[in-house]
Amino acid sequence: MLICKGINKTYSQKILSDFNLNVDPGEIVALLGPSGSGKSTLLKIICGLERLDSGEIIFNGQNLENILPEKRGIGMVFQKLALFPHLNVNGNIKFGLPQESNISEISIMLNLLGLKGFEKRKIQTLSGGEAQRVALARSLIAKPKMILLDEPFSSLDTDIKIILAEEVKILLKKLNISAIYVTHDLSIANKIADRVVYLDSKKNDKLNK
Repeated sequence: MLICKGINKTYSQKILSDFNLNVDPGEIVALLGPSGSGKSTLLKIICGLERLDSGEIIFNGQNLENILPEKRGIGMVFQKLALFPHLNVNGNIKFGLPQESNISEISIMLNLLGLKGFEKRKIQTLSGGEAQRVALARSLIAKPKMILLDEPFSSLDTDIKIILAEEVKILLKKLNISAIYVTHDLSIANKIADRVVYLDSKKNDKLNK
């Protein structure tokens, strides 16, 4: 499904050096590594928010080099959720809904994520875990073929992280959506992923479960 081949990216220093990664259909890969190793940069390159210096990103057989982010069929949930405070839960999820989609899909997504009855809740009244679910729902309702998760649970307590990681894995498997999950936490990586890949800016080693 996803092939990252010979990825290179440099800012003031080399971030990614000849990095390679394959993700199979329906597979969840956790990307583990220290700060500055290029984990978030790789996600931004895959979804089109950053350009690579050299290499290829192939997704479903298509080279993504000149494909706009919104045309890639790849969703992303950031560490900073960027939920709209002036919209309620329903409005935030609706924002991610393609125009041709049926509005009833919001109710389906709310049920899947345990948010039934939250439609009119203001974002400011949600707990951290509830807000994470809303951000995930907004991304998933666009029906991406793959979703990229950039440490979305980092601000939560460990117990909540583990619960959400388990819930997200079940949901992604049910929807057959591939995912790359960036984290510093090996215990969370092991909970959510089928395979753990260790990214080091100097070595680019891989450590598979």
